[in-house]
Formats: sequence, C-alpha cells, structure tokens
Amino acid sequence: MTPNVLLVGGLGYIGSVLYDIIKEEGWNVEILDNHLYKELEPPNVFTEADTRNKEAIKKIIQNHDVIVNLAAVVGDPACLIDTNLAIDINCIGTRHVAEICNKYDKKIIHISTCSIYGSEPNVIVSEENEGFPIDFYGQTKYTQERIVRDICSKDFCILRLGTAYGLSPRMRYDLVVNAFAARAVKYNKIMVFGGEQERPFVHIRDISRAIVHAIKINLNGIYNVRGENLSLLKLSEIVKEITNCQVEINKNIADKRSYMVDSSKLLKTGFEFKFTVSDAIEEIRNSPTALEMHKGVYSNLKLAESVYIAKNIGMREVRLIPGGIAIDDRGCLNFANDFNFYGVKRFYQVQNFSTSTIRAFHGHLKEAKYIYVAKGSAIVAAVEIDDIKSPSKNKQVNRFILSDKKPQVLFIPPKYANGFRPLEEDTRILFFSTSSLEESKGDDYRFSVDYWGKEVWEVENR
Repeated sequence: MTPNVLLVGGLGYIGSVLYDIIKEEGWNVEILDNHLYKELEPPNVFTEADTRNKEAIKKIIQNHDVIVNLAAVVGDPACLIDTNLAIDINCIGTRHVAEICNKYDKKIIHISTCSIYGSEPNVIVSEENEGFPIDFYGQTKYTQERIVRDICSKDFCILRLGTAYGLSPRMRYDLVVNAFAARAVKYNKIMVFGGEQERPFVHIRDISRAIVHAIKINLNGIYNVRGENLSLLKLSEIVKEITNCQVEINKNIADKRSYMVDSSKLLKTGFEFKFTVSDAIEEIRNSPTALEMHKGVYSNLKLAESVYIAKNIGMREVRLIPGGIAIDDRGCLNFANDFNFYGVKRFYQVQNFSTSTIRAFHGHLKEAKYIYVAKGSAIVAAVEIDDIKSPSKNKQVNRFILSDKKPQVLFIPPKYANGFRPLEEDTRILFFSTSSLEESKGDDYRFSVDYWGKEVWEVENR
C-alpha cells in the first residue's frame, strides 16, 4: 500500500529536501505550512494552514496516513525574538497535531532535537537519557516530546536530530557546518568560539532518509539521528582541509552546549548513514548561495525578527511622535522622548541642493520609516498603497510640515508611499528604516512626483 504522507511545516529547511526524497519513493506527499516567513518563496506546492488553529488542520490530517510533524520556530535565537509565538507554535500547535492524530488513528513521526540533552560533556547520551535542556528552544522541544508521548502513546515515533547541515532549497547559513563552509568560501577565514564543545551532526539527506526509513518499517519509540560526533575544533579542521581557509580560535564561548550522541538504536533497525560533513562542505563550496550567506533569508533569527517587526509595526497608522526643545544657558536641546528605536536597522540623511527638488514617491510593502528633520523644514507626504502596480489616484494624501523649530518624528508604516520637498536651503532630513539596504532594494516601488497631484507640493501664500 502506498502511504499518503503529510509534512506539517514542510516548507522549512528539512521539509524542502524531505519532500523530494519522498517523491522519489513514488509515495503521495503533501505539505501543510503556515508560511510564517513571507520573504521566502516556497519551493513546493503547499496548503496554507496554521497548527494553532485546530479546526483548520483537522480535515487535512484526516486525509493522510502518516503525519510528519516538522512545524516549529527553530533555533534558540529565533525563539527568543518572540517567546509567546514560539510557545504557541512549538507547544500548542504540536498538541493540536497530536490530538488529531490520536483521534483518527494516524501515525505521527515527530521531529525533535538532541538539544534537549543540554550539556553532557564527556558522556555519550542515548535515548534513555531524559535530558535537561539549557536553552529556551530545547525546552520547547522537550515539551513537544512529552505532549506527543502522552497523547499518541500507542503509535508514535520521535526522531531526535543532531545539528543538521547540507544544501536545501530553503537554505540556512545559521547552522554551524553550513556557516563554517560558507564563510570559508566567502571570506577564506572562519572563527571558532571555544572549540572543545562536542556536537552531534547529521546531513539533511540522512535526516530525510531516516524519516522515510521510519515510515517504511513503521518505527515506534524514540531514536537519536546522528551521523558524526565532532568537536567544533575538529569541524574547523575538516573545513580548513577542504577549503584551505584560515582558522581563528576565540576562547569566549557563547553557546555552552556540549554533548555526544549514540545512534546505535537506529542503526540496529537497519538504517545506514551515507553522508558526511566533508560531503556537505564540498556541496556548499560549489553552491552560488555560499557567497550570499549574509542575506536575511538564510537566517532563522533574521526571519523571526522580520515577523516580529511586521506584527508590531505593520498595523500602525501614519502618526506624528511629538518632541520638543529645551533651552538654557548652555544651549539648545532638541528631543523626541517617545520615539522607540526597536526594529530600526539603518538610518540615512538626505540633503537636497535646491528647494525646488522633490524626492517622490517611494513605496514599500514591508518597510516602515521614521522621519526627522534635523535642520531646516520640509513638506513630507505619505499615501496608502492599495495596489502596488496601479495605486488608486483618489487616495487621501497625508501631508506634514516638519521643522527643526518644532521637533517631531513622523512614522510611516508599510504599504505607504512617501516623498518630501525641502522648504529651506540646507535642509537635512534623517530617515530611520526597519529594513536593511538589501531588503529595501527588493521592496522599493517608484511613482511619479505628481501621481497624486501637483498640489501636494505647493506652498500656499497667505
């Protein structure tokens, strides 16, 4: 019988590889994902639904035989950006999946992590070790395991993965092997913090093969999935041997996790690991994405930051943040005390050579801006964009006069176009943006200066 497999959270780093490997088996496979990181272009067809909404996922799960639960905010840095979101997705979402699987007798293969072992230096840990996670992400995965074991006690398989590595259509360069390899290619140098920490590593294709193996033989219970135990120092030596890069050692240790993992239980079921760290380094060395490793789409932390900023800034309206001027015998101080810098990634100052020059209109779907006139005065206009390709011309234009004589910060949210005209010579305007320069380049839409009428920029004689 050909199984119908559902990959919950299947648009991620692992799911994007697993999907193709399952297809190679000739099985039916579908993806359910909430597409949390909107910046990413999904590599495969998927059904958009969120595990936090139990009713939304129930019918989809009912139509499949095996449910592979990959859904999670992954990595401690990403989880710490919004701990409530991480708890909701990692724990409440997993509970919903487990309850539906139990109710309708569906096989659940839950993807966990060896991070739950915390720090166990000089000890090779096996599945009998309950673990003691020392980071927030590990704690959410530890909770996930308890949920799956308690609810699906009759039919579950939990795979505790070592640190994943290797190429994926949804690539990550915030994983240590991938990061080392890409830095060696891009900068010809890698930095090792500490070096003595031991970690279990596993190639992403072996992870996918282990999941397929679990489905084929109807595996039950908990299994470690680890290809190699290596110290970070040994890992750096392998990278150096292949790429001839420089290695620098920094004795400061940011991540204190250190543990080695035993995978003999999985091997006894007939599984074999086929890929090594060296294989992945060769693959990454020849991948064009290695030279782009700095881009935010390759980092779960940066993607999580974008989600948090969008949630907290994206729904705000255009508004003026009041400021003031304090003067005493020492001089003059301009201030805006209610201005919160959270989410700002860069700033730039603009100075036009002429008061007749108008810079307009720049539109952004994701980027928000704070505008402050440091010297002189200017007309600043902002208009909501209802259609990025052809915005309505009858939309209300918000027009503001900003001046250094009356300090204020103007907030312009995403999905607005903005522009300005200086009213005095040597006017200087500061812009604070929630997008990096790279992100802004892909989110920049231009409209003519008179798209919403010439009167926007006119000064009325009184």
